[in-house]
Amino acid sequence: MSKTPLSMYVHIPFCVSKCIYCDFLSFADYDEGKIGLYVAALCEDIRIFGEGFEDFDVETVFFGGGTPSLLTVAQFRQILDVIQGSFRMESAHLGLEANPDTVDDVYLRSLYQLGFRRISFGVQSFDDAHLVSIGRVHAAQTAINAVYMASDAGFVDINIDLMYSLPNQSLEDFEITLDTALSLPITHISCYALTVEGGTPLGGEQCSSLRDMMPNEDDDRAMFEMAVQKLSDAGFKHYEISNWARPTYGCRHNIGYWTHRQYVGFGISAASFFSNKRWKKTDSLDGYIDGDFAFKLDEELDETALMAEYVMLGLRMMDGISLLDFKIRFGVGLYATALGERLEVFVKNGLLVKNADRLALTQEGMNLSNRIFSDII
Repeated sequence: MSKTPLSMYVHIPFCVSKCIYCDFLSFADYDEGKIGLYVAALCEDIRIFGEGFEDFDVETVFFGGGTPSLLTVAQFRQILDVIQGSFRMESAHLGLEANPDTVDDVYLRSLYQLGFRRISFGVQSFDDAHLVSIGRVHAAQTAINAVYMASDAGFVDINIDLMYSLPNQSLEDFEITLDTALSLPITHISCYALTVEGGTPLGGEQCSSLRDMMPNEDDDRAMFEMAVQKLSDAGFKHYEISNWARPTYGCRHNIGYWTHRQYVGFGISAASFFSNKRWKKTDSLDGYIDGDFAFKLDEELDETALMAEYVMLGLRMMDGISLLDFKIRFGVGLYATALGERLEVFVKNGLLVKNADRLALTQEGMNLSNRIFSDII
């Protein structure tokens, strides 16, 4: 009997330091004992709830954070043993995030031997001054060395995260970062504009002068368009608004999100989506360590909300959505719904294009995607 595909996310909330732009739940004030207690709690959480997912087949497991590479190899082995003993995993693809300054060649080889096949480095820039300005603790050369060490350890599926619109960053500065990235043995690049989030140091009064140094909207767009051109010319397919990959190396875990696959999250603040409901774990580190593992109902989506989310997520991908798949999934054609009528306005305005069975963003639609997505949701 075929099983329903499932993605799994494991949150590791510890960091060496907190970046000024980060609004993820993470902690820089920790010790090894706290990490050990957290790992033990994670294992118990996974063990308990694995019993409710017998009808699912886990296709991807991704460790995010925080900085997952602060875990020891033994701790990763401990968690993976519990996952494999609690869930059906015939050929799950294992990936993790890592900071360049937290790995060495022995560690990376050990991760590969454990079964990890994708590693994603938080690089952000190959300019040391820009790295310092946003609170990153590694140097550009450290990131370069980490990528080469990962490649030597056996990793082929290597991603680096880059940011643009950094304080005092010029178009020429960003081009140097892109050129450096393209000189490395990587198969995937995620490239995002620096955004100012409330509740972060970057969003506070103490960083007002730094915010004033960020490029303006025109320069921000020019950097994005440069990324589109240079990465495409180098053989990277622009397959999602902020993601480029060499052939066959699109991020399988994130594609699961964008195609509305069900997923389950473990660890504090981890989100899940199954049974047409969105769930969330506790935000309390001490509470989680003490055994608060419950999936708390965050939102129940009705059919209209499910349709809107399916379309919004699917339109993030350059190939867009299949109108036939939509009809098979929901039992009604997209253009027989009120949502379809709203989307047609964007087609007429040149922000979406409808070709045969597919609906996708145009280049101008990518530039205004937030406006489109907010209207859909």
